[in-house]
Amino acid sequence: MSSLNNIISTSLSGLFANQSAMRVTSNNIANVNTENYARQRVQMQSNVLQGESMGVSVTDVQRVVDSFLETALRTASSNTEEYSIQREFHDRLQGILGDPSSKSSLSSRLDSVFQTVGQMTTSPADVLLRQQTLSDLNSFMGQMDQFQTSIQSLRGDASQQVSETVKQVNKDLQRIYELNPLLIKQHVTGGETGGLEGQLAETLADLSKYMDIKVKRGDDGSVAVSTGSGLPLVDTQLSQLSYDAPGVVDSSTVFPLVEVSRVDPTTLAPTSSPKDASSYIQSGKLAGLIDMRDNQLTNLALSLGELAANVADQFNEVQNKFSSVPAPSSLTGKTTLVNGADPTNFTGKVTFAVTDSSNKLVASTTVDFDTAPPANFNALIAQVNAGLGGAGTLSLTNGVMSLKAASASNGVVIADDPTAPSQRAGRGFSHFFGMNDLVTADATGIYETGISGTEAHNMTAGQSMAFRVTDGSGRSLGTVTVPVTGTTYNDMVTELNSVTGLGAYFNFSLDAKGKLTYTPNSSHDGAKLELVSDTTKIGSTNLSFSHAFGLGDAYHVKAASKMAVRADIVENPNLMSSASLNLTGVVGDVVLTDGEQGGALAFQEIQNKLVNFSSAGDLKLAKLTLPQYVARFLGNAGQQAKRAQNLEDDNKALQTEIAQRNSDVSGVNMDEELANLVVYQNAYGAAARVLSTVQQLYDTLLRAV
Repeated sequence: MSSLNNIISTSLSGLFANQSAMRVTSNNIANVNTENYARQRVQMQSNVLQGESMGVSVTDVQRVVDSFLETALRTASSNTEEYSIQREFHDRLQGILGDPSSKSSLSSRLDSVFQTVGQMTTSPADVLLRQQTLSDLNSFMGQMDQFQTSIQSLRGDASQQVSETVKQVNKDLQRIYELNPLLIKQHVTGGETGGLEGQLAETLADLSKYMDIKVKRGDDGSVAVSTGSGLPLVDTQLSQLSYDAPGVVDSSTVFPLVEVSRVDPTTLAPTSSPKDASSYIQSGKLAGLIDMRDNQLTNLALSLGELAANVADQFNEVQNKFSSVPAPSSLTGKTTLVNGADPTNFTGKVTFAVTDSSNKLVASTTVDFDTAPPANFNALIAQVNAGLGGAGTLSLTNGVMSLKAASASNGVVIADDPTAPSQRAGRGFSHFFGMNDLVTADATGIYETGISGTEAHNMTAGQSMAFRVTDGSGRSLGTVTVPVTGTTYNDMVTELNSVTGLGAYFNFSLDAKGKLTYTPNSSHDGAKLELVSDTTKIGSTNLSFSHAFGLGDAYHVKAASKMAVRADIVENPNLMSSASLNLTGVVGDVVLTDGEQGGALAFQEIQNKLVNFSSAGDLKLAKLTLPQYVARFLGNAGQQAKRAQNLEDDNKALQTEIAQRNSDVSGVNMDEELANLVVYQNAYGAAARVLSTVQQLYDTLLRAV
């Protein structure tokens, strides 16, 4: 009887073990097309009691995986998603920029401007040609404004996608945290973990699309997840990311940081101070979005701003050098950092004149900054007004220079001496103050102020600027407040270079043209400066220090925003400058000639003029013509798009290769599983047959009794 009982026990163990094996095999077959599913394998061992074999038992149901290939696949997935999202944004940007060879491209529109200007040189007084020139110029600049707006819109979209991606990351982290205690329980009790491991693998695969992760298994069966660079996300505690996307995005937007905090797993309320997570996220969709928002799109915006600033500067230089016929009754400049008591810092000679409706000279006066320089702008204004004898008035109000004829029927002209033109920071008097600008925009984009470091900055104590400093990987190094210090601009440069402030990250200097430049220290290569706030005010000009010197990307990007030909010139094309003031004329002489082609020729010469472009975004310091820089800008945008496409293709190919190798190890092979199913069915049938035979033996013994 004892032997029969042993046989029953053995056969039952075979039934149960092979039944489990068939269940696992059936589950493998059912999930043959399930993504990220790893086949399961039943681990069996022989039962031994007092040295005798007592059948078989299932010790574990294991997922068949190669941990190295799983890690490699997660890494490849992160890299692919990073470049895929960047490629999507570049595709959208290329759709906005259009085909460089088309007639509607930026380069073609600029060519159209110069073609029309070329026609205008033969008929400078032709109003229709002037209208066409202004229309073409407006079309070209309108396209730059559209591009800049679109770039900021794409940055806003990237920001919104960062917010949505953070939500997905948090869901995955919560799921991993929920699975950990279940895995520990099954591990401790010796229960089956295959199903839980499958859910964990699926969640980890999803999380790896959004960010690079490192996975560490504990002895108790739990899993700890951190970023690839080691920032803890899930272990015995749960962490969550946070990001509050701004609703409206423009060039001055300072985006909040992607932060990470330990949280209460039940309420998700933070239990630790938030920490900047941006620099710890090195790949994945989240890294790709942050890089597009803060670097790639910003660099394109800066390059476009540099182009726009120099386009405006070149056309405004010509417009200010010549005069319309008849001359306008007043000329009003843009806001500068100049106050009346400031030294003029001009060289050369400039003439201020008043003409009547017949273009005859009413009054004029010449200022020689070389031999008899006025002490300051107040002295200059007094000298000019005395020289004009009441026929016209020069004034400076809140940094804005203006010249106005006393009679509404008269006009005013500012003209540089042809052999010794007035110059401040490389610009003539009218050009420096923007007295007769052709092009307007949200910002000039050029910040060669002409000031010297010893001049008074005219700011007051208590005013300050705040900047956020980030390193090359986007990690915040802190927010630095720069107070107004001393009385001169040199004092402010010294404060900016303070090692306890911005000087710990940058070197600031004021060049000969009054341009304030800064470069990262060797220990902080790649550091960036973002303006957070500025309460400073330079004298009565209403200009802040950061605005006057263009500190921060926003002021350079805005040079391409709302860019257009001055509205009154569009309405009256005759205000387009074309004539030179006859400096040898005397009162009563005709000093402006209608139909003169000097202005038109000067506009045409802009096409081939070499311009000094500053480093902006990906485009470095260069001396190029405007068409060459346009081609360079478009070429760089195309190159960035091609780079993103190539990186996506390369990483997709690698991901496919690793996925195939991983599938060879972990994937379900239908032929193998069906063969196993037959084996397990036969083993189950054999065990059942043994049990049936034992039953017959029992029946025989019982009848014999």
